[in-house]
Amino acid sequence: MPFVYLMLFALVCLQADWPRPPSWLTSEGGAMLVGTLVAASWLTAALMGKVLAWQLTRQPERRAPVLRRYNLCRRYHFIALLLAYLASLYFLGWGHVLKSYLIAVIPESFRADNNLPGFQLGLLAPFFVALIASWERFYQVEQTAHDRAHDDDHYIGKLSYLLLQVRHQFFIVLPPIVVMTLLQAMYLVLGADGNSGWLPIVAILSILAGAFITMPIFLRLFLGLRPLPPGDLRDRLENAARRLGFRYSNILIWNTRDLFANAMVTGFVPWIRYKIHTDRLIDELTPDEIEAVFGHEVGHIKHHHLFFYLTFFLTSVILLSVLWDSVAELLNLASIRELLSTIPYAGPEDLEMFSSFAKLGVLAAYMGLFFGYLSRRCERQADLFGAATVSTDVFISALEKVAYINGISRRRFSWLHPSINQRIEFLRDMSDNPTRVPAFHLSIRLMQWSLYGLLGSLLVVLWSFGMLDVGKLLLEF
Repeated sequence: MPFVYLMLFALVCLQADWPRPPSWLTSEGGAMLVGTLVAASWLTAALMGKVLAWQLTRQPERRAPVLRRYNLCRRYHFIALLLAYLASLYFLGWGHVLKSYLIAVIPESFRADNNLPGFQLGLLAPFFVALIASWERFYQVEQTAHDRAHDDDHYIGKLSYLLLQVRHQFFIVLPPIVVMTLLQAMYLVLGADGNSGWLPIVAILSILAGAFITMPIFLRLFLGLRPLPPGDLRDRLENAARRLGFRYSNILIWNTRDLFANAMVTGFVPWIRYKIHTDRLIDELTPDEIEAVFGHEVGHIKHHHLFFYLTFFLTSVILLSVLWDSVAELLNLASIRELLSTIPYAGPEDLEMFSSFAKLGVLAAYMGLFFGYLSRRCERQADLFGAATVSTDVFISALEKVAYINGISRRRFSWLHPSINQRIEFLRDMSDNPTRVPAFHLSIRLMQWSLYGLLGSLLVVLWSFGMLDVGKLLLEF
């Protein structure tokens, strides 16, 4: 789900002009329909939650199938909410209504052209509010399921549950929203008067660099992370870090109220870099298995995966944006304009909508195919590092436990991770054929440097032909 929120945020950022409400709907009516969407989402979730909680109470022997039905209901509810929200944006005119309202109430000195700081957050607000409201109703299902299975242990309170959901679901999308708002505010200060010198570029690059460096601090505050207490486990992990040559600032615990087991590392510089484990991972894995998972995350840093991911993503977005604009200008989208002219109520905003959806689709397909492939290769490399930290058998045991705890099928394929079965098969194959390990690492390094060279060369070519305007990209994107 966090990736869906990120794509949705990208979509609202790519669109400059929004379709007007249909002729039969006033701006006030469009806003009221969006409010009705939020209320309908809450009422639907309330009905689902009430029925499923009643089934758990009256038929406790059918707990497993009811919970499977609950997961399906949440998935269908989310899909319906997403489709309804997109309809409010593009067919009920929510984007146009909000933009018109902000232009009317915000003084001209605090806005410029299409730049309205916080506008994207306002566009997303109905979706996020409806989502949180549905979680408030679904809480009763999870509370009933937990309390029926644990007589002496009551479920967490509703407020704590909602806060946990917000932290878990939004921790990826919230940082880019904050950075985008800061960039928009900076544009008002430095770019609104037409200043095209190096000062705006340097200032905005400084904001981006500062955001990437200080991101771990934001995550620590947002997720409520706490240091791992002194003890045998912390001593063990600190000794492993010294043995592996891993520099970091702290080892932290994410209190998820034992809802899931996971681990991650965040931070590009050692003095603001955290190694994070969830509480359930600490509680249910053995010290050996925790150290193996620790080694896996260290492997991402030792093999420079974070820097590789960031470089690939940023250069790819720049290249795709420049190439898309160049192709659109070359073709002038004449055939699309002609098609839209035959559709009632079609106008320039509809062409903008088509362009935004198409650009996002190309970006999503590109990332799914290329970045997904690269990520899966890097995960295998980090798996080898984790297996070498303790042993292959211990790391495989940790993988199996994490999959079981989180309810992940061993055969489930992720665009970012191989399936658990594939990862285990790969580790056993490498363990049985250790001479193949150096060749695998060499192939990853060649892949990384080849991509650095290719993407860098393309940027140089675009720059030399005047197709790459750094200032325009920074001030307008």
